[in-house]
Amino acid sequence: MSRNEWERGELKMSVKEFGSVRRDMVAFCNERQAQLFERAKTIYQTLKTSGKGKRNFDFLSAYDAILNSNNHNDADADGYDEIYRSLFINVQVNELIAGQPMKVWRQSKKPKAPKKSHFAPLKQSVERIDIGGEASIGFKKDTRTIIWNVEENNHSVDRARNSAIGRAFFKRLARVEWTRGTGGQIIGNDEYNEDSGRDYAGGGGSYVTARFGIAEKEFKKSLGGIR
Repeated sequence: MSRNEWERGELKMSVKEFGSVRRDMVAFCNERQAQLFERAKTIYQTLKTSGKGKRNFDFLSAYDAILNSNNHNDADADGYDEIYRSLFINVQVNELIAGQPMKVWRQSKKPKAPKKSHFAPLKQSVERIDIGGEASIGFKKDTRTIIWNVEENNHSVDRARNSAIGRAFFKRLARVEWTRGTGGQIIGNDEYNEDSGRDYAGGGGSYVTARFGIAEKEFKKSLGGIR
């Protein structure tokens, strides 16, 4: 069932935790990139073998079959887009658009050998980690704030949270030592909640999807002094 949804939150960190969370996420993403590169090379060889000597072989369908096979786990499927781009998306230079030469992305029907540059590691000072093109984790060093942001789309929050990076992020947040003045909350909304606002005054507003640190403490107090 269709469900348009979005989510966003800013989480204040201590100096120690901000640096630690970013280092851990960069390490996780870089290890994942290395694994995806190896996976891409294996898939490329499999596709070449499968299509060898076969006229008009459908490499794209074969790729889908490999990544969606029950013989592969969630980690393989999670890298679908990255591996797909490395195999089937080519860059054409000097195509004229409005009279100007532009680099244009084009899909190829046949795979090309993946390059390590397609899976380049992140720098330790990275300010943003992208998740599937519709979500990201941002790092603001000056305010020691980590930002979780998911753009509105059909099941975008589900995809972001269930992705390898999303799961690693929230698992890491569970280990954060929330000191005084740190924490925050994540809010979101979806089309069904927004529609409910038509039934009563004040309905359909954004709601909290997660609380951390000081936000969680204040929420518990509001329930009646629970500590």
